[in-house]
Amino acid sequence: MEGRHPLSRAGFIEYDRVIFFSDAVFAIAITLLAINLRVGHGANVGSADDLHAALPAIFGFGISFLVIAFFWIGHHGIFRYIVAFDRPLFALNPAFLGLIAFLPYPTALLSASKQSAAVIFYACCCALAGSLEAAIWLYATRPGSQLTNADAASVRRFYALRTLRVPAVFLLSIPIAISAPGQAPYFWLLIVVSGSLINRYSRDRHPAKPNDNADPG
Repeated sequence: MEGRHPLSRAGFIEYDRVIFFSDAVFAIAITLLAINLRVGHGANVGSADDLHAALPAIFGFGISFLVIAFFWIGHHGIFRYIVAFDRPLFALNPAFLGLIAFLPYPTALLSASKQSAAVIFYACCCALAGSLEAAIWLYATRPGSQLTNADAASVRRFYALRTLRVPAVFLLSIPIAISAPGQAPYFWLLIVVSGSLINRYSRDRHPAKPNDNADPG
């Protein structure tokens, strides 16, 4: 396997560069969300009407900030156990990060319009990003992968449920967005609710053991 897919392991510069690059993409994506918040022009700048007109953009920023934060927390969590990269995993991680970097664009559309197309497009982008994050975890933790530490097997189902809940909620919101696009964002709150339920009732949840090679942070 190592001959076909050379591994880059934790503790080596190649591995650390991937983790640092991943964190940088998350930080830049969140920064771009804030940059897209524009102050109006004219005599009404700073007025109540001006602030009211900015509410959709602020609302979009808030939603995407939380979504990207959830993705970052998930990414950080699974890389407590993933301690090596092979070539397919190298490909999956940038694909996931590419969607994170792209999220400011569907966020801008969502802020500008609550039409069904904008909401569905946003939900599809987030669902695809969540699916890729789940794919990273499921690929890395497959039997015999040699990409995770010994503790990963005990939490494989727990993290699979946590990562898959995000694309599931966004995909389930699409029928709502078709008929009532303004209500779909409230449905996305199920990400928080379902996460709490998984944390409480999942039987295979175990805290990560201290392991310098397993914790990128």
